[in-house]
Amino acid sequence: MAFLELSGLIKRFGTVAAVDGLDLAVERGEFVSLLGPSGCGKTTTLHMIAGFVEPNAGRIAVDGRDMAAVPPNRRNIGIVFQSYALFPHMTVAENVGFGLEMRAVAEAERRARIADALDLVRLGELSQRFPRQLSGGQQQRVALARALVIRPDLLLLDEPLSNLDAKLREEMRVEIRLIQRQVGITTILVTHDQAEALVMSDRIAVMERGRIVQIGRPVDAYENPANAFVSTFLGRANLIRAEVVGRQGRRLRVSAGSVEFEAEGEAPDGPVTVSIRPERIGFVEIGGIEARVKVGLFMGEHWLYRLDSPLGELTLCQPNTGALPIADGQAVRVAWSADNARVLHG
Repeated sequence: MAFLELSGLIKRFGTVAAVDGLDLAVERGEFVSLLGPSGCGKTTTLHMIAGFVEPNAGRIAVDGRDMAAVPPNRRNIGIVFQSYALFPHMTVAENVGFGLEMRAVAEAERRARIADALDLVRLGELSQRFPRQLSGGQQQRVALARALVIRPDLLLLDEPLSNLDAKLREEMRVEIRLIQRQVGITTILVTHDQAEALVMSDRIAVMERGRIVQIGRPVDAYENPANAFVSTFLGRANLIRAEVVGRQGRRLRVSAGSVEFEAEGEAPDGPVTVSIRPERIGFVEIGGIEARVKVGLFMGEHWLYRLDSPLGELTLCQPNTGALPIADGQAVRVAWSADNARVLHG
């Protein structure tokens, strides 16, 4: 039995099904991200787990206990919100200890647990400051300490990094992951940021229109997307419409216009979509297919090229080695291995 189980979860708002028959099993100590665009149902799912939203149908169980009749304040769940929701008139220590005070924890134990939680997030020396005296990253860590100090069974993170700048967001992804591993708490993250999900998760549940369309380890979801939606939402992808013209096991021969190439996957003869990640396409001197550079975009650690080709527009990602970029309008040849061309389902 999984530690957290969502079974046939449905939530409708009027005639709209925000969550539509969702099933999810999360093991104890696992970090799972619900990833998807706005309106896919990920936040509604999180709020149902927390008890803020009542499902129309389905079951939520934590450690085998049905949560249906359990009010939010009795679920022993820690939550970190997008806005942090710190009390501005309270010090850091008072904010962290608020949940303990509501639970009537004795003062001596409360002080010890506050100190431990602040040490965990490396804010012990700032315990007497007020939220207005803290940076965004520090406020986020206070909110995390407040969620963990009550020793919850489950930690819910509702887009907790969206208010931070890019550099701090990158740092906090790693920090939260390290803290989660240290504490060993079962964690659900809601995010629309695929980089967050890839870096922080044991597994990613990609959601579309109220359903989970793929769940798996980050590397598996990225390398073997279930369909075109996952392929393009979880990173960049070149989607090529093609026809299966031959096969040998999982190695398919496909034709796209005047170009034939091999791809990996399973599909009947007929139209298919092939996904190729931009970083898996390379410039070559001979072979491959002819293309022309439409534009080259400098991205810091890499160059992103858009190419006109017989397959349509292709995006190619090349590491920044310090070499001169390829000029716009230049004729080039590009190639990829069959292992990196994936035939998609749906």
